[in-house]
Amino acid sequence: MSSRRCRVLLVDDDPDLLRLLSLRIQSAGYEVHTATSGGEALSMMGVSRPQAMITDLRMEGMDGMALFQHIHSQDHALPVIVLTAHGTIPDAVQATQQGVFGYLTKPFDASEL
Repeated sequence: MSSRRCRVLLVDDDPDLLRLLSLRIQSAGYEVHTATSGGEALSMMGVSRPQAMITDLRMEGMDGMALFQHIHSQDHALPVIVLTAHGTIPDAVQATQQGVFGYLTKPFDASEL
């Protein structure tokens, strides 16, 4: 059995939420890398080589869906979970139809995440 932990890239422009998410994901046994924007996340992809991504939906510049679409065009297998404080059922349905692995609203249930 390998001692390597699954790598997760967290993307959120709110530093406090990014820190909270990072602590929760790390405590669940994952290796965490963080980015504060979609552009930063894209530049980290080759270095951090995540096995999953969790991204905020609404961010300055590149939003979470644009980030997902860019990532998904290069790697269909990478699971992406979108977090949003502004989620609606139609948005969630559209995101999952496009291939988003999960869609969670903020505040999120830590056990659900």
